[in-house]
Amino acid sequence: MRKNFNNTLDHIIKSPIISGQGVYLFTKDKKKYLDSTGGMTGSISLGWGNKHVQKEIINRLIERLTFINLIPRRVIDIGSGVGLSTKSLFEIYPKAEFFMMDHSSESLNSNILYDKNILPVCADFKNIPFENSTFDFVFSSSALHWEIDIQNSFKEIYRILKPGGLFLFSTYGPDTLIELRSAWAQIDDQKHVNDFYDMHDIGDLMQSLNFMDSVLDVEKIVIQYDEVSQLQKDLKNIGSRVFYDDTEKIPLCSSQKMSAMYQEYEKFRSKLGHLPATYEVIYGSAWKRMDNIIEYAK
Repeated sequence: MRKNFNNTLDHIIKSPIISGQGVYLFTKDKKKYLDSTGGMTGSISLGWGNKHVQKEIINRLIERLTFINLIPRRVIDIGSGVGLSTKSLFEIYPKAEFFMMDHSSESLNSNILYDKNILPVCADFKNIPFENSTFDFVFSSSALHWEIDIQNSFKEIYRILKPGGLFLFSTYGPDTLIELRSAWAQIDDQKHVNDFYDMHDIGDLMQSLNFMDSVLDVEKIVIQYDEVSQLQKDLKNIGSRVFYDDTEKIPLCSSQKMSAMYQEYEKFRSKLGHLPATYEVIYGSAWKRMDNIIEYAK
């Protein structure tokens, strides 16, 4: 019994802790909206791994549907991966026709919804293979950063939305992995972390594309690690549009440089002994105009 307890305790200690300094929090019954801009902070132990961060972002994004009156007939989840977000959406809108789209055929082939009437589509975000005005609801969580040309991706999303359709999304902001960016900046002038769009730039982009009633806000989710190597393992699972994995491009990431970066990152270690990794998460929603509609050719 003692051995089992120690194993459990050891697992908890080694697990990163997610702490959200959010724009909003929900009570346990999810009935009351709380504004947390005054400093309310949530802290959740989820076990270590970037998948847990993505799942938490999905949950926080989907919570927003509580305040939106929407009964879609056709839904697409862009950047669905294996279908974590698609599954949650399907439970909310079981009568809707669903499509899950990702650029990774491997993820789609491993999707967790193989027994559902949901159609997988392998396609590029900036060239979505659907006709104009196809979907009532376009959803995308932690995926738009995969495209360097986010403007064209938003343009495509506007094109496939039906008039009056909803676009609900999350993506990463410029303070994402700010600790890693800072540590590398002390070592060389190479790019090791990708650049991300600022919330205000995204807002301007959406306005220029004729979206209406755009709502954007941002929060920071911080994961605590024991070692930088744990963070790196997670980042390799996120994708090259977040983390520039240039290990094979010698001498950019030589063992000497990597060791020096580790030492710089150690300067962020907290009094509790954890190393933070910050994700700046931008949440957004907007609607396609019912009038004066701009249709974009493929």
